[in-house]
Amino acid sequence: MKKLIKHSHCVGESSFHLQFTPAYRQDIFVSEEIKSLVKHYLLEKAEQLKVFITALGFGPDHLHFFVGNCKNYSAKELARLFKGYISRMMRKHHSELFSDKLWGKKFWTAGYFYRGVGVITAESAEYYIAHSQEKHWKVVDYEIYKQQTLTTFF
Repeated sequence: MKKLIKHSHCVGESSFHLQFTPAYRQDIFVSEEIKSLVKHYLLEKAEQLKVFITALGFGPDHLHFFVGNCKNYSAKELARLFKGYISRMMRKHHSELFSDKLWGKKFWTAGYFYRGVGVITAESAEYYIAHSQEKHWKVVDYEIYKQQTLTTFF
């Protein structure tokens, strides 16, 4: 069992699965260099925020990651902070790598996908990513998902 995180006035664990899509749903993540840079900036920002990236995966046109120890941040705030930082750093230092697909001051779409998740293991991260590929705002395996919810209270 994963250990809980002790803070000054509480004990617990909070995690989110976040998914970001590049502007115009371009397939910029076919480039290993862009993936490497985005991963670097994501980890850099996580360190600044004192949160942990527990899993990370790329599709050709999206980024999935799991962030833990985020008790001080809402999903909305995490999305704003991560997207803003990565966008600024990529456009400022590496715009030549994707200028044929993205232009102006946009790197990400305005929206994002999020899901509050429990304890993250390699298996659960793989499950979430595999079952979120078709449409990020639609439950793909509703029957399986429904079985994993708490239905009986004691």
